[in-house]
Amino acid sequence: MIFILFFSVQLILAQDLIQRDIFEVCYSTKKQQPLWLVYEVECQDGAFSRKGLNFKKDTQFAGITSNNADYYKNVWDKGHLAPAADFNCSYKKLKATFNYLNCALQHENLNRGPWKNLEKYERKISETYAVRVRVVLEFDEQSLLLTSGALVPSYFVKILNFNNKVQAYRFPNNASVSHTKWEDYLLTNPYPIIEGCFEDNSY
Repeated sequence: MIFILFFSVQLILAQDLIQRDIFEVCYSTKKQQPLWLVYEVECQDGAFSRKGLNFKKDTQFAGITSNNADYYKNVWDKGHLAPAADFNCSYKKLKATFNYLNCALQHENLNRGPWKNLEKYERKISETYAVRVRVVLEFDEQSLLLTSGALVPSYFVKILNFNNKVQAYRFPNNASVSHTKWEDYLLTNPYPIIEGCFEDNSY
């Protein structure tokens, strides 16, 4: 069973609410990470190759994002928030997922383990229902500040909306998720959503 404690925090308006073709993202240039991102699953079994595709800076975004230096020789994967496979029925949209606005510092055990399998689940249910997804990155006093400048999220939350149902999953962003199942992280209580693009100014 997962328990969550909620604390009063000081929130400030984040100026970087960005709409792109396949996702909407609230981005923190201070943390050099997304705060949340929303998308809809569009593809279940696309077959375009990812060969030669690498994350790029968004040319329309003037702010600072993470970059290759943040992911160099460490345990942090370049985690897609809007998954490449969810948009792989169009090469143009597949390519659009390789955008640093859609990239987060995600522990390799999470990205390649239960998070990846949860992505498979959302594609499976999208065969029957329209699936809208919100990914929330949580930061706290334990969040690691890299020497390269970016702040590592402490938790990743994925909220699935489909068929008038809401399912929320909350994962610690560390090695403890190794060899676990995504089902283990289902929250039994509603996850609170703060409307708008805000960030906690404490971290």
